[in-house]
Amino acid sequence: MKKTIMLSIFIVITAGMIWCGWGLVWSGQHQPASTAGTNGWEENRLIAHAFGGVKGASYTNSYEAFITNYNRGYRLFEVDLVQTTDGELVARHDWSDRLQPDLTAHRGRNVTKLQFANSLIMGRFHPLTLPDILQLMQQYRDFDLIVDTKAGSQEQIQQQFTHLVNEARRTDPVLLNRIIPEIFSPQMYDTVMGIYPFPNKMYSLYKTGASAESIVEFVRDKHLTAVAMPVYRVYINPNLVPALNKLGVKSYVHSVNSRPVMQILHCFGVYGFYTDQEESRRI
Repeated sequence: MKKTIMLSIFIVITAGMIWCGWGLVWSGQHQPASTAGTNGWEENRLIAHAFGGVKGASYTNSYEAFITNYNRGYRLFEVDLVQTTDGELVARHDWSDRLQPDLTAHRGRNVTKLQFANSLIMGRFHPLTLPDILQLMQQYRDFDLIVDTKAGSQEQIQQQFTHLVNEARRTDPVLLNRIIPEIFSPQMYDTVMGIYPFPNKMYSLYKTGASAESIVEFVRDKHLTAVAMPVYRVYINPNLVPALNKLGVKSYVHSVNSRPVMQILHCFGVYGFYTDQEESRRI
C-alpha cells in the first residue's frame, strides 16, 4: 500500500514537472510585503517557518532567526509555543535534545521559564518567551504572527490561549489582530474562539486525518480564509486544493525549501509556503 502511494505521488510530481516546465517563474516571488493586521497578511506567499532559517539552522524560533528573516523581507512568521511548568509560554518546537542540550535532563517535564530563557538554542541563538515576542510585535509593527501551539488536550488549549490572550491584552490589545492561531480541529476552534474571537485564523491539517470533504465543509461553515497542510496532502487529496480555491480559501504547504518544488505545487493551485530557506523573500 505504501509503495503504491509513493508511486502515485511520484507520477503526480513528474506530471507536474512536465506540465509546468522547469523554467516556470512563480509570479508570487515578487508580491509586495503585506500591511500588518486584518487587511494584508494573506498577501504573503512565504511564511518564515519557526521564525525562519538562520546560519544553516532551522526550527530555532530564536531572536536571531526573526531579525535575520525580517531583514530579508519576510513579513509573515510562524512560531511554535510550548508551556513551561510554571505556566508560561515560550518559543520552542519540541523538547528534543538538539535545541537546548543543557536542558536534556529535564526533557520538558520540569523546565521553568527562567531555565528556558537562560539556555541558548543550539548553543548560539537567543530563546524567546511570549513577552519577548509581543515586544517584537510592538517594535516591528508591519509583520503578522501565525501561532502553532503544541497543546495536546482541550484543557491545555484552554490554558495556553487564555494565557496568550491575557499577555497580549496586557501588552497591547491591538496585537491580537496580528496573531493568527493555527486551528487543528472543530473542537479546538470552538475552544479558542470562546476565549477570544480572533479575526484571523488558519485551519492546519498536520494533526488531522479528516477527509477532504469534511475539511472543505468546515472551512466553508466557519468562513476561514486559509488552510495549512503537509505537502503530501496535495497529492493524496488531489481535489482538496482546487475545492478550497473555489471557495476563495488560500492553501499554504509546509515546509518547502526548494523553489522548483514550490513552482510545481503552485501549478496544482497551492498559494503559499512555510519555508526555512535562507534568502531574500523577493527573488
